[in-house]
Amino acid sequence: MMPRPGNLLVLATALAVLAGCSEDQPAQKAVRPIKWVEAQVQPLGETVVQTGEVKPRFETALSFRIDGQMTMRVENGTPVKAGDLLASIDKTPSRNNLRTAQAELETAKAGLELAEATARRNRDLFANNIVSRAQLQEAEANLQSARSRLDQATTALSNAEETLSYTDIKAPRDGIISAVGANEGQVVQAGQMVVTLISSQERDAVFDVPEKLLAAKTQAPPVDVRLISDPGVKASGTVREITPSADPITRTFRVKVALGEGGARMPFGAAVIGSMVLAPKMLVKLPASALTNADGKTAVFVFDRAKSRLAYRPVTLERFDEQTLLVSDGLAAGDIVATAGVSKLRDGEEVSLEGEAK
Repeated sequence: MMPRPGNLLVLATALAVLAGCSEDQPAQKAVRPIKWVEAQVQPLGETVVQTGEVKPRFETALSFRIDGQMTMRVENGTPVKAGDLLASIDKTPSRNNLRTAQAELETAKAGLELAEATARRNRDLFANNIVSRAQLQEAEANLQSARSRLDQATTALSNAEETLSYTDIKAPRDGIISAVGANEGQVVQAGQMVVTLISSQERDAVFDVPEKLLAAKTQAPPVDVRLISDPGVKASGTVREITPSADPITRTFRVKVALGEGGARMPFGAAVIGSMVLAPKMLVKLPASALTNADGKTAVFVFDRAKSRLAYRPVTLERFDEQTLLVSDGLAAGDIVATAGVSKLRDGEEVSLEGEAK
């Protein structure tokens, strides 16, 4: 079939247009836009998180100083005030010893009065040459012995009174009874734990931290403490005590943090999370997606505004995680850093900044 004349004209025109296009220069490659951030040098400290436990600041195991049969004890969980009676043992033996000491003191007083009268009489008789010097010396010696017996009896009475006070255990401070070690009617030995008293208000959060953490800080920063079971319950604390030596098994150091306001809502034995920020350093914070490498070295792409091109910039990382890079060296404030698609970028590549007006 032969083409119509009109169709031939259209075909000729199309061929002429295509021929003209082939003579033009090839289209230039489009400049790739990049996502970017501007480097800012700022003080950034490392946040450290540790798990720990709430414990009372004071935990005292109380016991009797003498043996005896226990006649009274408060119950576990009892809140007490300083000076409250917590436990008692049978006072009969101690009271008998006290009465004996009192009687011995009265005897010593009477003996001293007799010795003083005898000594005075012998001094007068000796002055009149009625008794010998030996009799006077004997009377003086008896007087000195009587005075010594009085001192001894006085001390014995004081000891008996003190021993009687040992039959009671009284609270040294306000608190709560957290444990008991003996029951009424039981014969307890001196030093045997009878009750344990813990402070009801002062609380510590106790953490076991590695040596690296202690070496990294120059001073104790404030610590934010939260309950694991209820993160809404929180308190601010300060480091109160650090053990001078590491645990021989875990090689960690025990740190006690005194809890401030809000700590009273944390029950004893509860698990907590403590977080603190170590001494800050001047760092540049970047997204982790900005990281690349140049000749095996850690680097990022920095945009040169004058040339509109990228260049590798080796950097030193202070630390990093899955989302963030913290750069300690290699970048200055105001540097433009590419933050996405760095695996497809090349050194010296011409690019434009996404979102920036041309």
